[in-house]
Amino acid sequence: MGYDPALQKALEDMRGITPYAVASKAGVDYDGKRFRIPFFNRVFLVYYPETRVVDEATSKTADQWLAIIVLHYLIQADGTPVADEWIAYRQLPGASFFERRFLQMAVQPLLRAFDNDVEAFKRAGAAIGGIPITRTGDAAFKFIALPRLPMACIFYQGEEGIPSSVNILFDDAAENYLPTEDLSVVGVYLVGAMKKAKASKS
Repeated sequence: MGYDPALQKALEDMRGITPYAVASKAGVDYDGKRFRIPFFNRVFLVYYPETRVVDEATSKTADQWLAIIVLHYLIQADGTPVADEWIAYRQLPGASFFERRFLQMAVQPLLRAFDNDVEAFKRAGAAIGGIPITRTGDAAFKFIALPRLPMACIFYQGEEGIPSSVNILFDDAAENYLPTEDLSVVGVYLVGAMKKAKASKS
């Protein structure tokens, strides 16, 4: 219910787009009838101009919140190159309004799920398409949330007297592709996928 106004606004904003130009800026395919948008290890189709958002694998209409993310990506994408520089959520524009929710719904649940088990973290990250990256920390993965929106997840294993910690990072160009509030939702989705992968590997 709470998503209705956001979805309606996104549908209205889509009416004024130039589809091939949007596809180029977003780094996605458009075949004259639909956009094809990878989202982590899933793919969504956005039929245009009717603006229907469908899960390619199931042909089912996408959940409202997912439809909003996908449409906002098309609307906001401006073609800025991926920066290959990681920033924390708090460094995004306007993050102070959403940072507490991001910590409560993404960072803290991720830490609780993996506790001090770095091997489980590695298995879960690989299971959902994560690309291992070399960074500080005991394990780190890069994920392609959307074609021009990479994210990173880093695990720091605890030692005696020092608890484990995790961090979820965004590319410095993320604000050119999604609103800050949406980026928190994408982070929550990533954590849910990691937890589901851990459960299936247990």
